[in-house]
Amino acid sequence: MSNISPGAATSPAIGDAATGPAYPAYPARPAGDLRIDPQSLARLRTEFRSRGAAVHGPPAIQADIHAQLLNEALAQRESASWSLIANGCPGEISQHNLRAYLGPHARNFLAAPEVLENLRQVTGYRLVPSWSASCYTYYDGPGQHMGEHCDKEEACRIALLVYLQTIWAPGTQPSTGLQLHVFRSDNAASGLVLRITALSNRIVFLNGAEQAHLRPALAPGEHMTLLAGCYQLSP
Repeated sequence: MSNISPGAATSPAIGDAATGPAYPAYPARPAGDLRIDPQSLARLRTEFRSRGAAVHGPPAIQADIHAQLLNEALAQRESASWSLIANGCPGEISQHNLRAYLGPHARNFLAAPEVLENLRQVTGYRLVPSWSASCYTYYDGPGQHMGEHCDKEEACRIALLVYLQTIWAPGTQPSTGLQLHVFRSDNAASGLVLRITALSNRIVFLNGAEQAHLRPALAPGEHMTLLAGCYQLSP
């Protein structure tokens, strides 16, 4: 048995273990509610400009939309997913995880006017979704990870990470495997800026094309499901 984390905390390194709710199936409806109050927007804008990453929530999105996205992610994992395993050979990013194609709820959410406007407010850029680079991502077991890299600027100038479900073993705190490590510039030698612990219904605005980032290996009993939204500059 594991714990689902709905907890609330602030960056840079966070984690509250607690048992979360079961997610019922909601009727289909357009997603897109990312309502951020002006005070929080100002904080996120300052965080993004100073560190290249800004953390909102939990909760970040409405419970029913969170449930829609999680249910869709779990369904896509069964029907439209593939494994990515690379050992860091020359030209490769060391990684071990699972990816899946987006469904309609994810596409509606990532392209919603509210989401695009909040991205503009936080990052200063007018952006459009980069569908070929966006996906659901799953880290399912011990050792799964994502090595140090920068996102491809033409495909993912800005990333919006929506953590849908994080799980860790009862009686423990999340390991570094449930963290995103963000560096000051395009390699780890530039220095670690912050560590962001994945919590269910948390979002991260990330300057991933200019700043290197990685996910260490998961510990036993840990699992993470997220929606990785990539955005290009608007023409």
